[in-house]
Amino acid sequence: MAILATARPLQSQARRILEWALTSYRDRIVLSCSFGGAGGMVLVDLVSKIDRSVPVFYLDTGLLFPETHALIERVKERYGIEPIAVAPELDLAAQAERHGDALWARDPDGCCAVRKVAPQRNFLRGYDAWITGLRRDQTSARADLKHVDWNAEPAGLAKISPLADWTEEECLGYIRANGVPYNALADDGYPSVGCRPCTRRVRRGEGPRAGRWADFAKTECGLHAVTRAGDER
Repeated sequence: MAILATARPLQSQARRILEWALTSYRDRIVLSCSFGGAGGMVLVDLVSKIDRSVPVFYLDTGLLFPETHALIERVKERYGIEPIAVAPELDLAAQAERHGDALWARDPDGCCAVRKVAPQRNFLRGYDAWITGLRRDQTSARADLKHVDWNAEPAGLAKISPLADWTEEECLGYIRANGVPYNALADDGYPSVGCRPCTRRVRRGEGPRAGRWADFAKTECGLHAVTRAGDER
């Protein structure tokens, strides 16, 4: 009952933030979606109800699950959009030649830097703002997440997180209520889906991102560094 009671105010707030951001940055804003978690799909649906011309991008690391690619195809059909695949400079063979086989198993930070951080940084230089599905409940490192903040790199880029104060269950409730497509792995114990080698099922009692880099003291890709000069909206 509590989730139902809070759903409408949360949706209204998220829409208000999105409308402000899309008006403020117009054709210089982009939506990031991994197609691996509930929050990104909520945002794809919310943004589509405001302006379907807003570009949506994802990081095509070459290591995504087949279920992730299948979801992207479903999104294309459902919303009539063409998500932008942002790929790294090195394909997997070239990465293995330069850094050795299975870099993710030895140095996941190094692998993320090559396959995620650098490609996203270069891509976002073409924009003034980006929308993310980050939430405060995901990890302790995100507990003070702002709705509006400023990227550390590339500098000066506004970072908009309309779902900052949503919970995982509230995102899932929105998906169910609105018939939003989602990653099939979510029904098999994967609430947060990244690359195949670095994602496992979440065990009972674990947080939604516990299955990411489970064998390492790592909780973030490195994609979300910010300065602390943002304005709460």
